Amino acid sequence: MLPRPAPPHTGAVTDLRLPLPGGGLLALRVALLCLDGGRLLTCWDHRYPDFLALPGGAVQAGESSEAAARREWHEETGLGAGEVQLAGVVENFFDWEGAPAHELGFYYRISPSALPVAPCPVRDNPDVELRWLPLSELGEHTVYPLCLPELLRVPTGQVRHFVVDERSRA
Repeated sequence: MLPRPAPPHTGAVTDLRLPLPGGGLLALRVALLCLDGGRLLTCWDHRYPDFLALPGGAVQAGESSEAAARREWHEETGLGAGEVQLAGVVENFFDWEGAPAHELGFYYRISPSALPVAPCPVRDNPDVELRWLPLSELGEHTVYPLCLPELLRVPTGQVRHFVVDERSRA
């Protein structure tokens, strides 16, 4: 299993990314499935080149997951979100700085009115770059969540629940 970096905190105390008593983390987040032809928009963090993730971030207190998806899309790309549709909910268990983490993620398909010209830096994090990944190359990379191939196969209009326990991969 690849080491997972500590999720960066935006500094906003309203983020639903909470340290647990005794160590660990509980996080509520959204991520975006942006497909264009045979490619998927991904985030490449220059500090952690061994894996990729999807655009997204923490849900804020009092914010719906759909509103968070729209906000995160705009924060990271500067573009309007257009249509968003829930595709899946992922319960992800992993080790975070040597302690258990439980992340509940809402994964939304997005059909933005405009697409980012990638590669380009994420607007709110200069260490991360948006890049298009051909779907044919998905198996050549570690992409979080690990259930992404199955998540991409969820039919439009349906929602599926996934449980991923990365602790068992150690």
